[in-house]
Amino acid sequence: MSSDQPVEIAVPDAVTELRLLDRVDYQDAFRVDTALQRAPEQWMRAIIEGAPRWFTLPWLHVLGRGLLRADIGPMDAHDHVLGWKVLTARPDAFAVGLDSPNGLLARLITVAPAGQAIFATQIRLDATRVRMLWPAIRRGHRYFAPYLLQRAARLPTAATNSPN
Repeated sequence: MSSDQPVEIAVPDAVTELRLLDRVDYQDAFRVDTALQRAPEQWMRAIIEGAPRWFTLPWLHVLGRGLLRADIGPMDAHDHVLGWKVLTARPDAFAVGLDSPNGLLARLITVAPAGQAIFATQIRLDATRVRMLWPAIRRGHRYFAPYLLQRAARLPTAATNSPN
C-alpha cells in the first residue's frame, strides 16, 4: 500500500555521504511511500520542474535572483534543473545546487529506495544577512518542500527537460 502523504524523516546516510557542503547549517528530509518507480533524477525533475508556475516564477525571480542574487543557470539545459546546477547524477542519488554571492548555499537531493521517494535539503549560511533572512525562508521551505514532493508523487509521469 502506498501513501503520497509526506512525512519528515532524519536525513538519510545516503544524503549525508554525498558531502555536498563542507558545513551544513540546516537540513531536512521528507519521504513519500509510493508505487511509482522513478530514478532520483526523475523525482527531482518532477518536484522542481513539475512545480506550478505560481510557485516557480516568484521563487526564481523574487527570491532567487532578487533577494539572494543567486547564480541561476539555464532553465532548459541537461546539466541544470530549472536553473539549479546538477552536482550529482548517480543511479542512487541526484543532487542540485544553487549558490548565492550573499552567502547562502543550497543543495537539494533526491534518493529513491524501493517504494519511496526522499527529498532532502542541505543549507550553508555564510553571511549575517542570509542568517537573518533564513528564518523567513525556512518557514516557506518547510511548507513547500513536502507540498512539492507530494505533488510530484501524484503526477502520473515525471516532468523532465532531460533529453534522455
